Amino acid sequence: MEENSTYYTDLLTRYFSGEIQGDDLRLLSDWLKEDPKNEETFKQYQKTWQLVEKQHSHSTINVYQEWDAMQTKMADSDPGDKAKVVSIIPDKPKNIHFVFKILKVAASVTILLALSFLLYFYFSKPENIIVTARATTIEQTLPDGSVVSLHAGSQIIYPEKFASNQRNVELKGEAYFKVAHDKTKPFVVASGDARIEVLGTQFNVNTHSADGAMEVVLTSGKVSVYYKAKPKDNVLLLPGEKAELIVEQKQIRKSENTDPNYMAWKTHILTFENENLAQVIFTLQNVYQTPILLSGNQLAGCRVTASFNNQTLGSVLEVLKETLDLQISQKGNVIEVAGKGCK
Repeated sequence: MEENSTYYTDLLTRYFSGEIQGDDLRLLSDWLKEDPKNEETFKQYQKTWQLVEKQHSHSTINVYQEWDAMQTKMADSDPGDKAKVVSIIPDKPKNIHFVFKILKVAASVTILLALSFLLYFYFSKPENIIVTARATTIEQTLPDGSVVSLHAGSQIIYPEKFASNQRNVELKGEAYFKVAHDKTKPFVVASGDARIEVLGTQFNVNTHSADGAMEVVLTSGKVSVYYKAKPKDNVLLLPGEKAELIVEQKQIRKSENTDPNYMAWKTHILTFENENLAQVIFTLQNVYQTPILLSGNQLAGCRVTASFNNQTLGSVLEVLKETLDLQISQKGNVIEVAGKGCK
């Protein structure tokens, strides 16, 4: 991971959360094959992920089994297998000239329909604008004046001109929205089957959270969260509340947002209050888009209470080093954190 390290860090995160698929999976597959160091980064990243999961569910994941699973998934995504072709030869028609005449008419109708379809969309359908934040966080102003901050590795798709009755955008990844108020045009963020509808407000959306669920955290205003097929089963959020969307089960869970660092990727303001070191490392990886390996299970439960305001990753790690008596080194593209542990 060289200049696009943040992009592949996001792909790794989405792989371990079970959200990666299609072209992104093939892209990650190609990257892993490019260099043995990339394979090692995959395994090291998995170890840190495992420590975070242990703190939540005490589950154990075998790193090497996960690597085998990755190789299997990559093999399955290889479009090399070809579908079997079966040839069916019909009986010769009794009146071949009549059949040719019917085919000519059908072909003419098909061409006219195709031309009409293309002309309609060429002159009436607005073009979509695709904005991707690959290596760093970027800001994008939408046609209505709304401002979107995109986290590295995220993408937003929107029309060059919004429709007369609604403002629709599509999001992949994580973004913070400051929506321009317009009570005549609801603003709708789509991610797969999930929908977030507002009139004018500020909120954070993460379609690839650590546990695989989609998260919406409201800063101000009011939003309605629902699934496309069930708009009446919506959940309303007030400032300070969070919605978790378990897309596969079409469930929505509402709760108070207890994560003070949900917007740290944008603000670089970090606050840890008696937080375990495994979760601290996971947050730092997301904010600074750098793979960090926590070496040894004995460090995962160490507790951290500290605040950082727009400081570099090196400065944050130096504070952790002095506070917990850690050893910090860099091996290739990965930062390794080691130590004796905490009592």
